[in-house]
Amino acid sequence: MWQEVISEGTVSAAFSSPHSANFTGFASAVDLGVPTVSSFRYPALTWSRSPGMIRQGDPEMYGLALPLTGDAAIVQNRRHSVVRPTEFTLFSTSSPFECRHRPHDEPASRAGQQQAPPPTAKAISVLVPVSAVPLPRAKVSRLLAGRFPPEGMASLLTQFLLQVTTHPEQFRAADARQLGYMALDLISATLAQHLDCEQALPAEVQRQALRARIDAFITEHLGDADLSARTVAAAHHISLRTLYRLWEGEEASVAELIRLRRLDRCRRDLTSPLHASKPIYAIAARWGFLDKTSFTRLFRATYGTSPQDYRQQPQPD
Repeated sequence: MWQEVISEGTVSAAFSSPHSANFTGFASAVDLGVPTVSSFRYPALTWSRSPGMIRQGDPEMYGLALPLTGDAAIVQNRRHSVVRPTEFTLFSTSSPFECRHRPHDEPASRAGQQQAPPPTAKAISVLVPVSAVPLPRAKVSRLLAGRFPPEGMASLLTQFLLQVTTHPEQFRAADARQLGYMALDLISATLAQHLDCEQALPAEVQRQALRARIDAFITEHLGDADLSARTVAAAHHISLRTLYRLWEGEEASVAELIRLRRLDRCRRDLTSPLHASKPIYAIAARWGFLDKTSFTRLFRATYGTSPQDYRQQPQPD
């Protein structure tokens, strides 16, 4: 059943497991249009795609696999990699491959024991048509069965996929198309970064990739009192004018985005039991607001009440 369901929802492959007599797996998919995003949990598992399967039908897709736990390995095009948790690997449906994934806490000596439910490993995968990636196949083929450490664009792609698969309820059905475009841009930028050919990407993909990097940078440095549009531009080696153009047509400018995110962090901390004994202005300073008066004024203008009154309001369960 697992083989039929997964092959129908993704790409045809053969599966085997030392726990086939006691196999319990979980799979879920998030429909983003062009990319197929899935999350999995299963006991020790091996899956492969043979030349015969490829001859029967090839959807011509790239797959990015992200093991979240366990020990994983992949072989394709005579390349073998051991993939650590939170590292991506890339495969193609157009040539044979074999992937293996097992939980950390399953020694080889326990494999096959059926007395208790076996431990499971977790993974995320995303499949995209080769035609949707604006990079030459010959270049991308150099990355097959390689490892993508969680840094740079790969780190942003990881955060995006985790958010979409872990909390799909946070998004509306109408957001799916735009989320799909974002996934494609992040995937293309990740591959291009590892090929050192980012300039080969279409201008719009480069723009969206740069925005994603800047957005992540702002979130990471919200507590820096010196964070501003100017420091953001300098950190990314672009002019203020270029930075402003990236946010043209948005509801909030870069400066407003920084301010609103800082205020939201303050709002969360004010009602968190972990910070119940912390003075209000210590919380404000933690998120870059060093002037008490301006913080109170901004908070009241945004939430309609003072920080003190907001903290004392009963919060929903």
